This record gives sequence, C-alpha cells and structure tokens, in this order.
Amino acid sequence: MKIRYVVVDDGKAEWGNKKAILRRYEGLNIYTLNRWLREMRDHKQWRDGVVNPTHKLVFINFKIFQEFLYWKQHGYVRYARKRP
Repeated sequence: MKIRYVVVDDGKAEWGNKKAILRRYEGLNIYTLNRWLREMRDHKQWRDGVVNPTHKLVFINFKIFQEFLYWKQHGYVRYARKRP
C-alpha cells in the first residue's frame, strides 16, 4: 500500500472526521483506517486522539494521528506528547 500525505486547504484544523483523514492520506482506505482507529482507541497512549460523541460520529486529531503513524512505523514516539 502506498500512502501519500496531501496538504489540504483547511490545514489549520485540529480535528476531522474519517473523510478528512482519507483526503489527507491518499491511498489509505476506509478498512485500514477503521483498524487503526480501533488500535488507537485500545492503546492508552493514543486514546485521546479519537473522540466518539455518538455511535456514528467520530473525530480524529490530525497531529496525534500523524504521531500514531510514526509510532506504527518506528515503534516509538518522535516527540514526547504532553499529557493533560
């Protein structure tokens, strides 16, 4: 799978839905995204990056998602995240 990051017009947004993530990362399909979001929810370190206000609505933090991808590739966090 070849995934390419695409810069979008609303680059100042911190949160987005699944469509926004799929638009930013060309080549990423919905099935892989759903698996990764489930993995983020199950992992204590990445749990804050996915919010489900209802059972059908999901918001993903773009910065935390990018850090998660880096962690998946390298097995560690490039920048230490400050916990609130």
